[in-house]
Amino acid sequence: MAWIANGANAYEKRWGVEPIRVLLVEDSETDAIVITAHLRSSGLFKISHVPSLYAACESLQHNHTDVVILDLNLPDSAGLATYESLHLRFPAAPVVILSGQEDQQLAVAAVAKGAQDYVPKESADKPLLVRSLRYAIERQARLLAERRNLLIESDLEVARRIQQRMLPVEPPQIPGYDIAAVCRPTAACGGDFFDFIQRADGTWDVLVADVSSHGFGPALIMVGTRRILRTCSAFHDDLGKILTIASEAVAEDTFGEHFVTVFYARVQPRERVFTYSAAGHPVWVVTARGDVISLDCDGFPLGLVPETQYCNIDSRQLHPGDILFMPTDGSYEAINSAGEIFGQQQVLDLVVQSREQPAAVIRDRLLAAVTTFCEPEVPQDDVTLVLIKVCE
Repeated sequence: MAWIANGANAYEKRWGVEPIRVLLVEDSETDAIVITAHLRSSGLFKISHVPSLYAACESLQHNHTDVVILDLNLPDSAGLATYESLHLRFPAAPVVILSGQEDQQLAVAAVAKGAQDYVPKESADKPLLVRSLRYAIERQARLLAERRNLLIESDLEVARRIQQRMLPVEPPQIPGYDIAAVCRPTAACGGDFFDFIQRADGTWDVLVADVSSHGFGPALIMVGTRRILRTCSAFHDDLGKILTIASEAVAEDTFGEHFVTVFYARVQPRERVFTYSAAGHPVWVVTARGDVISLDCDGFPLGLVPETQYCNIDSRQLHPGDILFMPTDGSYEAINSAGEIFGQQQVLDLVVQSREQPAAVIRDRLLAAVTTFCEPEVPQDDVTLVLIKVCE
């Protein structure tokens, strides 16, 4: 239908650029002639005239119309039912009621039910009608935009809840380790994610990833990438192989328009050893003494360069008090209103200063510091933090 197809865009005309298309629904030929002549004299309107409700519905069904002038008493319908019938079939159409002296109360009732305005017939040849038509179009466009935004917000809230359910509700309880994690998207949905995957041999796959950009599009890529990595974890021991398969999938799904940075580690809890592969995602180990070790995480992000082959990069021994620190760049690339960047060094200094605290305390301090730094604005990128601390 024309109204559904055109939506709010039907009312986004600039005054004087295109004529405003008016459907005049009036059974009095005399009144119709007077109103048509008045509107045409302004040079703003293109008027179509029909004498009945049936003809009005037919016209709205097949023709583009910006606003309807509606007489409530027609040959085939009378009173408030006239407006209700038209509004039921064409709820997006802005309507101005044309009222006689005897039915002004009905006109007011029609406005209460959704009509944009009403004009007494004795004022139909005055500037009041022109102003009312403009107002009706603008108000209806605003209402449609508000409804559309509410629907979008509702859909995004559903998507946000679904995405949040994909993240671990709580970090795993692994004997000998203190683990904390958080993912704070900047929009309803985000492109960051983390995961903990328990394997049959007692090892744990731990990963953190960041899809380029943020918002609903990257959130969709996040869902697909997470599923691929989880599935590959069950069938492949080689971490490099897992990232290679995932990279090809990301490239195919995004046509090279997005990429995903990933740090992927396999932790052997008893041995306190982790092996890792990476796709352009920086990660650090903060030792119990306060030293900061930057891991070799060079490599192309997933999906950026076709046919990239990844491999296991290294294995490292962890010691009591050490912290494997896996953030996304939303933490250290946060920008405040002065254009200053929070910076990797400040993030790492906070971890070092708090290293004797529980992992959850370190996480919360980092989040608070980034949030405070960005105030009065909010962080403009997703912030994800994963900390794995070896207990004494």
